[in-house]
Amino acid sequence: MKKLYTLITVWMILGMATAALAITPDILATQETINEEIINLPWKYELKKYSLEQSNSTFQLPKGYSLLMGKAARHYDRIIQATDEDPNTEALIFNHNTGVQLILNYYPDGYVSLEDWENLDANALMQEISDNAKKINAERAKQNIPPLRIGGWLQKPRLNKDNHSVSWVFDVIDGEETTVNAVSIKLGRKGYEKIIWVSSYDNYLKSMDAMASLVDRHKFNEGHRYTDYSLGDRMAAFSIASLVAITAGGNPQKVGLAALYARLVAIGQMLLVPLLFALGALEVFFRKLFRGKSKNPKLQINLVQA
Repeated sequence: MKKLYTLITVWMILGMATAALAITPDILATQETINEEIINLPWKYELKKYSLEQSNSTFQLPKGYSLLMGKAARHYDRIIQATDEDPNTEALIFNHNTGVQLILNYYPDGYVSLEDWENLDANALMQEISDNAKKINAERAKQNIPPLRIGGWLQKPRLNKDNHSVSWVFDVIDGEETTVNAVSIKLGRKGYEKIIWVSSYDNYLKSMDAMASLVDRHKFNEGHRYTDYSLGDRMAAFSIASLVAITAGGNPQKVGLAALYARLVAIGQMLLVPLLFALGALEVFFRKLFRGKSKNPKLQINLVQA
């Protein structure tokens, strides 16, 4: 849980804590440093198709968005989450107007079979997610942190056979803030891309149709597409239903998935471990950081003070 508590400290430094928090000169100086570090990352703004080397894929950047790639995207992870850089992160896409973000992670785990899709029980999975939330709430209570509550499915896991992806959405209530956990898994020949939609609940309701469109802008290159599978290609140690269950915050469906489960927890991107903290606050922070609609929004940084 060390990463979770470290992240809370980061949000406080960014000025997203309650009015009771005393903002000292040292904290403001740290915030200014973080602001400058983020704004000076090599953001891409040109509306074109960008190559993602780890996954042998591309992403077509739409109007109103900017992009971080490779090392820069991983460095952003380190700044925001106060953790080690995640080697699987290969891109981050950010909307200047809404604060919505997409985080793209690639996992070269082999070809994921769809054979057990019919075994996925969405209702049972939601119960597992809720039960796991209660376990984490016990740890949060020890630190006087309000409990999380799982609202329920906004979209049950849905398989799109046209682009070989699975997506799901549910809401999470954290104190007075409601956020969404929205994820798409896009399958390729040698692994899969996990695309995480980061936004507040209100922003999700306003732009939920945009997620499918953005996911469709990611495409594996010829030879690396799911349909390019050839007999003898390495198979993943898990099938799609098991992968969805663990990624969504449920439990391993078989013993062979223990390593995958441990890896997801370790990198801090499983449900309820730090990614879900203060997503609405993160949107506010970035809208202030990139205020305006210029092509290259390196604009005035306005500190958020209590």
